[in-house]
Amino acid sequence: MCPMIKEIDNGFEIILGSNVILRHTRKEPAFYTGKKDLDITMDKGEFLIDDQTRYEPAIYQSMKDNTLFFKDFEMHYKEDKNLSLTFEGLDRPIQVHLQAEQDEKIYGMGEHFTALNLRGHKVKNWVEEHITRKQIYNKIFRRLLHLKPKKWAFEDYKTYFVTPTFISSSKYFCHVETNGYGVFDFTDDHVHKLSVLSSVSSITFQKEDTMLELAGALCKFSGQFPPLPEWMYDGLILGIQGGTDFVKEQTTKLINEGAKITAIWAQDWCGELHTYFGKQVKWNWSHDSSLYPNLQEQIKNWNKGNIHFMGYINPYLKAEEPMFHDAKKRDYLVKSLDGSIFLTQATSFQFGIVDLTNPQAYAWFKSIIKTNMIDFGMHGWMADFGEYLPTDCLLYEGHAEDLHNQWPDLWIRLNKELLEETNNLSKLCFFNRAGYKDNTRYTSLIWNGDQHVDFTDDFGMRSALRAKLSLAFSGVGLSHSDIGGYTTVPGVKRSKELFLRWLEMNTFTPILRSHEGNKPNANVQPYTDQETIKASTRFSNIHVLLKPYFQAVEQEYHTLGYPMIRPSIFHQDDFQEDAFFVGKDLYVKPVMKKKQKTMDVTFTSGKWTHLFTGEIYDEGTYKVQANIGCPPVFYRTESTYKTLFNEIQSYILDTQ
Repeated sequence: MCPMIKEIDNGFEIILGSNVILRHTRKEPAFYTGKKDLDITMDKGEFLIDDQTRYEPAIYQSMKDNTLFFKDFEMHYKEDKNLSLTFEGLDRPIQVHLQAEQDEKIYGMGEHFTALNLRGHKVKNWVEEHITRKQIYNKIFRRLLHLKPKKWAFEDYKTYFVTPTFISSSKYFCHVETNGYGVFDFTDDHVHKLSVLSSVSSITFQKEDTMLELAGALCKFSGQFPPLPEWMYDGLILGIQGGTDFVKEQTTKLINEGAKITAIWAQDWCGELHTYFGKQVKWNWSHDSSLYPNLQEQIKNWNKGNIHFMGYINPYLKAEEPMFHDAKKRDYLVKSLDGSIFLTQATSFQFGIVDLTNPQAYAWFKSIIKTNMIDFGMHGWMADFGEYLPTDCLLYEGHAEDLHNQWPDLWIRLNKELLEETNNLSKLCFFNRAGYKDNTRYTSLIWNGDQHVDFTDDFGMRSALRAKLSLAFSGVGLSHSDIGGYTTVPGVKRSKELFLRWLEMNTFTPILRSHEGNKPNANVQPYTDQETIKASTRFSNIHVLLKPYFQAVEQEYHTLGYPMIRPSIFHQDDFQEDAFFVGKDLYVKPVMKKKQKTMDVTFTSGKWTHLFTGEIYDEGTYKVQANIGCPPVFYRTESTYKTLFNEIQSYILDTQ
């Protein structure tokens, strides 16, 4: 099904299969060029963008030898499995109009929390912090007044992870190779308008027979993660903080009850800060021996029990801490336009940004991770942030606006290079939230960022599932979320019901990791009481029993590119935003509402067995019981993994 370009009167058209997706003529141009008029400012990590760029039609002249000649630039094309358009002499903004079908749906473009179908929306090609201060303050205010949380327009939400790539329900993907700001406008009934204000080196189209094959092709095109370390499937990665004694006490409590703990993730290994936002990490990347005495020896003891230790780091340095002063002395920090250190505010403290375009700074920061984390005994870490590079700053090399979207990829590339250089790519794992188009080439795992500790649609549990599915449409093979969310604000704290429901959902994803949140004492944790300990024990054991299936699905990802967590449309005729598949044989319908006891579940093909009850369902829609501890999870009755699923079912029934 190779795409092709065909010359027509006064223009040309691009054909994918039986569909014309682009037609450029004098009367109906598809290519436009513009004069850039863009202003971007950053305030405490939030970006204000004013785009007044205007476009005029590009004048097409002729076609010869795989080159399309326009008045002001040339476009070369190569027809193969995909169609690649490359540009020469294009030094200004470009807008491309693609043909749109009336009932066409658009997915992808990174991680989106409030909509999966992007049709009817404008999507910014700009990496940002997910939530704004205005939205947090509004939520606090409305909750304190007992009002329903406000739902914002799609365009008011931001995202950590952006890709200039989308998937169409017409079964093709389109990737624009660019680094800077742009807007992909899917609001028109007849055309999709792709506006890019920085240089475009190429545009690629590829069509496949099915949505699953298309997603696999996009994963392979975008770049794939390395295999996960095998130990990551061996139970719960326990997010916990508070010092050596507290961590040891709570971990032992869970293990003694039979919980499977494969790792301890302690983000405050380098020290803690207490701010108005809650308990935060001290951004000085060195072991805090007062909070974690004898930690290195304790890590060795945990390792003997096959429990791994994971930490936290980001590419920023808290002002006035020793590491900040060292970087400042070495001239390794991003500068303001006046030559002073560029300082950004994070809650109540300021920080500097390590200039990753400086080869010496890049190597220095890499050595810090090697010495203070890997050599210390860690098996992985959260590689956080990357979104905050301002546009009005001075870098060692390059222009900040052009590098803003690439910054998280540059940060993550540093981490991967370090694992490769130390021969640890198959042994250690880091995970990140921020990313752009090359992130999947460098990362080892994605997580969905900071959700609120509630059931809300736009920031809570439901948004975490939507984020996973959105990334699966964007060439990302695997992502996961914090069990129970992260952000606690006045009037909102993690309830036991929320923790248990989120635990149920994440058990059936390859990575099972908890997080205490920014206010640990306000939130229910895996170790809070006997009920949460029992649930954490039961579901961590289920997760371990699923390991052979997870590994088989991961192998399919590496072979065919198919995402491990899949939207239902990949395997069913309908699309359900509140359900997902893991591989093709495990179907999960998580409970994401308070006090919900039943759910409507639809099967469009084959027979399915309820993993928790053994009941078998044919095609159709059923009202299924969904009490806490018995989530709607189903396996394909004739699955080749039927024996494994039956073993898991026996364990489930024995532990009810």
